[in-house]
Amino acid sequence: MNSEKKQRINPLVILLLALLSIAVETFSNDSISKIDPMDHLRGRRLSERARQLVSICNSMAEMGLSYEAARLLKSTSIYSSNKETSEEAKRILTSWRINELEINDVNADSIRKTIRKTLNRNRSALLDHKRVQTLLTAGRTSQAAKIIANAKQVELFGESKEAQLRILNELNLKQEVLNKAKDQNSLESLMSKSMEITKLNDISEFLRTAHPESGNAMRTLIRKVYPETAQMDSQRNRERDRYRSAFSRRLPENARPPAMRVQDDGERGRGREDGFSFFNNRSRQQNNNQTIEPLSIEKLIKIATELANFDYSMSISFLNLAKQSITDEVSRNKINKAIQSLTKNKKNKSLGQTKPFGAFLKPLQKQDKASQIFDSDEIFEYKITLSKKSIESLKKEPKIFVRATFEHKNIKLENVGVRLKGFLGSFRPFDGQNKNGFTVKFNAFKNGQRFKGLNKIQLNNAAQDSTFVREKLGYSLFREAGLPAPRVGHATVLINGAPFGLYVQVEASTEDFLKRWFDDASGDLYEGPTDITNWKNLDLDSDPKKAERGLLIGFAAAAFEAKEMNDLTPLKDWIDLGHFSRFMAMEILCDHWDGYLSPNNYRLYRNPSDRKFYFIPHGADQLFRNSSNNLFGSSRGRSVVVEAFRSTDEGELMIEEALHYLLSTIWAPEKIVAQVMHDYKRLKPYIIADVKRPYDLFEVEERLQDTIEYFAKTDRLKRWQLIALDNRELQDRLSRFNGRSRWGR
Repeated sequence: MNSEKKQRINPLVILLLALLSIAVETFSNDSISKIDPMDHLRGRRLSERARQLVSICNSMAEMGLSYEAARLLKSTSIYSSNKETSEEAKRILTSWRINELEINDVNADSIRKTIRKTLNRNRSALLDHKRVQTLLTAGRTSQAAKIIANAKQVELFGESKEAQLRILNELNLKQEVLNKAKDQNSLESLMSKSMEITKLNDISEFLRTAHPESGNAMRTLIRKVYPETAQMDSQRNRERDRYRSAFSRRLPENARPPAMRVQDDGERGRGREDGFSFFNNRSRQQNNNQTIEPLSIEKLIKIATELANFDYSMSISFLNLAKQSITDEVSRNKINKAIQSLTKNKKNKSLGQTKPFGAFLKPLQKQDKASQIFDSDEIFEYKITLSKKSIESLKKEPKIFVRATFEHKNIKLENVGVRLKGFLGSFRPFDGQNKNGFTVKFNAFKNGQRFKGLNKIQLNNAAQDSTFVREKLGYSLFREAGLPAPRVGHATVLINGAPFGLYVQVEASTEDFLKRWFDDASGDLYEGPTDITNWKNLDLDSDPKKAERGLLIGFAAAAFEAKEMNDLTPLKDWIDLGHFSRFMAMEILCDHWDGYLSPNNYRLYRNPSDRKFYFIPHGADQLFRNSSNNLFGSSRGRSVVVEAFRSTDEGELMIEEALHYLLSTIWAPEKIVAQVMHDYKRLKPYIIADVKRPYDLFEVEERLQDTIEYFAKTDRLKRWQLIALDNRELQDRLSRFNGRSRWGR
């Protein structure tokens, strides 16, 4: 029966096969032979896809898929129709030191190890280049020369090569010139030249907005003395244009980032020469190719003399650069005489105020048991042991203290309280993967228990400060200015034996802290966020039974009244006016945008001795970021006391005088940078070893460099802004910097 069924089916099968053979023959003759499986990718698109594939392979190798990336690159090098892409794939394989290995599963482990070793070497070399950039920003040419001597020996390819060239371009260095420098002296000479060009470019860029005539002239002189800078500027412009224009094309003008939008408006409205604009790229390129007529010696001297009215040191830098651009001895002598004349006639333009107004507070006791934690360079190691019950509790109620054991060297404390700390930017849930911030309260479950004289310590995870130095430095500047502020140290932490990395250890604002600064520590201590107008909901860090919250109502009312009257008299019974103006000026200088200016992070203490409120800085892990703020500060919110000062003639004058004082005494960029470098040097090994840090070492170096640059830039702009108070035209020019700041006024 089966055979009969098979016989009945066979004719149908034969018919279907016949039809299929006809169809296949037809397609083979007409269609299939003409279909290219890559037909949708031709010409430029195919080249772009191939280049993207090469780039993806680099990323794959970084993520650990190195063997798979090697296979793709090998195939690309053999089969790619684009010669350039094929050669790039071969170069990468060569740079990975696997070009002579057969790419197959047998050699997979060997290939992975070789690539990982090579990538680590390349990354180390690039990091050294970044480190050189940081050192030159800090003026450390000798150290920079030693590091670059080794880093330049590593041959880089692909994305690593592009990154290297970008860094060298930012350093105003050509690789071929760098490669020719063989000994330490020649390398130091190159580093010094790089630092000088960077400094001059920075001054020129500032002056092109603040004092356009001198800025444009200085830019011309730089290109004459250092011709290579013109090409480097063009390269930087192309890089910037490629990034910005690609981004801006997708956005309407009013949706562009403020920095781009304001710069465009300023350049179109004021015709700033050679600035970036989405609308004038072509004209700018044409201007770059134009030959600029040289200025006469007399004109250069006149420009420098006018500049000296605003900034003596810049005018001297301008004339020295002019002298370098001239070979004629007679002209050089004229410039020397001009320098001598400016030096001789230099007026004592001291910012004047060298004594602070208002209360200048100092710690009542300079040394205590905790000084070892905060005042030495020692980095403590803390071991915290949590039970399973405590861990589960922290996961469910992270702000509630749980029992733990705390150890440091031979000190072991049982039943200490531990909870998570932080808010929107720094809080991390306790899951074993995150780097959490901790508050450790030694007397939470055992009365009288202390560590080094402290009943509480704060361990900040530095989630918003990859340098680990901003809080320590910022609070030290507040204290130096006679403003109460916490002390800061550093520590490493282990939780149940697992390393959690490096922490910023901040002195807690407790009664112990208040006793160091005030004769009477029994007053009310409040904490933001929100302003004193929200008096019912401000956090209270002192005894709630004794709290007099109603006083905050009177304080806020006095601030409103002062603003309405254009007179600070109503506030005199509530705060020390000089002390607060200095506090506000320091927040402005440090760019503590997240402090009371907002208002967000701050503490407020009512001192029973004089019955006045004193503001204390808090949450200062985002300092020193934006040097272009308005002279009287900028804020997202409207702090009522800040508004009273900013809205009254007397208040603005007091802030101005406080800025004069701080810039004349406390704000010393070279001294501050030296402290930054000292702290970073001792912290660097711990930052590298931190297994839970959420940022790579490139970001650490970039943020450190930004921090170092901040102090001199802020010093310069604030001094010019103070001069501009009596010069409306200069105010308008300097306002362009404020427009690029984070929040504007």
